[in-house]
Amino acid sequence: MQLVQIDMKLNLERMRAAITEWLIKEEMLGDAFFIDIDEWRARGETYGTDSLLVLVFDGSTLHTMLNLGCDTEEFDDLVESFGFWYELGHSWMGFYPIEDYDYSRLTGSYSTKLRDPRWAKKAALVKERAKESCQDCGVKQPLDAHHCYYTTMRQAYEPWEYPLSALRALCRPCHVRREQTEIRLRAFAASLTSDQLDALRPALSHATYWYETAAVFSFLSALGPEERHLQAAMQILRDARNEHD
Repeated sequence: MQLVQIDMKLNLERMRAAITEWLIKEEMLGDAFFIDIDEWRARGETYGTDSLLVLVFDGSTLHTMLNLGCDTEEFDDLVESFGFWYELGHSWMGFYPIEDYDYSRLTGSYSTKLRDPRWAKKAALVKERAKESCQDCGVKQPLDAHHCYYTTMRQAYEPWEYPLSALRALCRPCHVRREQTEIRLRAFAASLTSDQLDALRPALSHATYWYETAAVFSFLSALGPEERHLQAAMQILRDARNEHD
């Protein structure tokens, strides 16, 4: 029993880290913060005092997501992936253990972990959300659930402990290609400063909001040192805008 409690506590800490990473990724961290249950009780709170951990989010965007009927599937799945469920208050949530959940860490190879029923459940959900089609090429062939990134070795998340947005349903050929492409992308990222990386994502997000993604990439590829290159690149965006209008 004591070993189970230790394993549960370790999972709780890893879930805390995973939720924090997810909130940062989704730009919803704001003033949200975790409170250990002893501190929560010491504050004189009357609700959630039997939980294991509390997350407070008074003014965070997370408050809007949870209280105004937004889609919480990814967040709910992430919490469940670590063996917990949550009780939601107006500006807080308390986390509780799922009954009979196996909190012990699996040993063995990565391929062994991919045979765990918890990974099978997560992979099936990824494919279902993709409507059983490859998210890169659209074909309806046997699909893999691909991890688009892995977190720090320090946390050592299990394959099923990643958020749904970290996973992509791919056919076998696209899966092989994607892994090679992501290696090259990570190598490119290594050549950029942190400031450049911070600027890259919102810049691309902004551009692809107003123009088709293919047009944005064609525009960037057309840029060159001469005026004719600039004019050709600008024409790509003009054509894309006209097609959209």
